[in-house]
Amino acid sequence: MQFNWENIGIKTRVEKNKQYFFDPIRKRYLLITPEEEVRQWIIYHLTQELDYPATNIAVEKQIKYLQRNKRFDVLIYKDGQPKLLIECKAPNVAINQSTLNQIATYNFTLNVPYLLLTNGAQQLCCRVNHVTKTCEFLETIPSYKSL
Repeated sequence: MQFNWENIGIKTRVEKNKQYFFDPIRKRYLLITPEEEVRQWIIYHLTQELDYPATNIAVEKQIKYLQRNKRFDVLIYKDGQPKLLIECKAPNVAINQSTLNQIATYNFTLNVPYLLLTNGAQQLCCRVNHVTKTCEFLETIPSYKSL
């Protein structure tokens, strides 16, 4: 999957034959990799098409799980609380039980009610019930209001 970043208003530049784009959340240029393209696509989709506030988005932050450092891809906050955890994969990486296990591991620490896995072409979104320890799979990404 190849995105055309200039067409959606994301600044790009080339340095030493490598292409970079400007990440509006982290406020810096990043090397374009397949996973980073998916990460930027979902951020664009959330902020530009679903009206999620960019100020409530954290990207690639470190967390601790069983005394090990882990790094989540995207975390959405609402009213100061983490609400939606997103794991981004390169387009050639399948969304399957293994990727669901990865995001569930991060959620042991973060305890959010919504999880989203995406590889740009496929999304899997679910609402987590922490009391019953079950997941309800959703047809679409929830609106920011409904988080």
